[in-house]
Amino acid sequence: MTPRISVILTAWQRPQNLEEQVDRVLRQTVPPHEVVLWYNQPPKTLGLFEKKQLLDFRNAGKVKKIVCDHNFGIIPRFAMASAMEGEYVCIFDDDTMPGERWFENCLRYVDSEKAMCGTIGLRFLSKTEPKTEVPRMGWDGCNEKVEFVDLVGHSWFFRREWARFFWDTEPVIRSFGEDIHFGAMLQRHGIRLACPPHPKSDKSLWGSVKGELGVDRVAISSNKDRSKDYALVLRHEVENGFRLMLL
Repeated sequence: MTPRISVILTAWQRPQNLEEQVDRVLRQTVPPHEVVLWYNQPPKTLGLFEKKQLLDFRNAGKVKKIVCDHNFGIIPRFAMASAMEGEYVCIFDDDTMPGERWFENCLRYVDSEKAMCGTIGLRFLSKTEPKTEVPRMGWDGCNEKVEFVDLVGHSWFFRREWARFFWDTEPVIRSFGEDIHFGAMLQRHGIRLACPPHPKSDKSLWGSVKGELGVDRVAISSNKDRSKDYALVLRHEVENGFRLMLL
């Protein structure tokens, strides 16, 4: 029986990526059961995109859409996960373009290793500052085997029932650091974080084949002010029991 996978896409200031991303999700060797788009209205200071870009695109009829006229931030997509129909959920950032075997790759490990899988994997080198190993696991470092890490990002593939653990405690910041918080909450329940293989020889297994999309000017992580938020979230989770692999 084909696993039922619910996909949550998020759009904010990169509607130009949406059509290709939807196409890539629908072309997975394990096809999704449903695809839901959560769209946050971008701030007026940076310009507004016409909603037509989010409603009228190739394969738009295969996507359920939640189009907001307000920016509710990054948390709603994790709150939505519990309401999905599939036994698995995969959440994507809007800069993430999966290879056609990405779901297949994640399904190898999510149950056998009891692990949430991600497109990029990080291991921290400090408990108080956002210092990590370089290169990162995933498309950045091209790990040949599965690697267990402290944080996964850009996409998150997990069992739907695990979504409720996100709310074991409230995130210390609701605008940033959701990936650290979710990982810390899952760890309390014996669930690991994994970056599946991203071999140089086979990009079909990669969680994103266009990693360069994540370093443009609208990337949240590129905001210089975020380093303080990053450190705050990390310290908060460590102080509340989050165990880092190398420390």
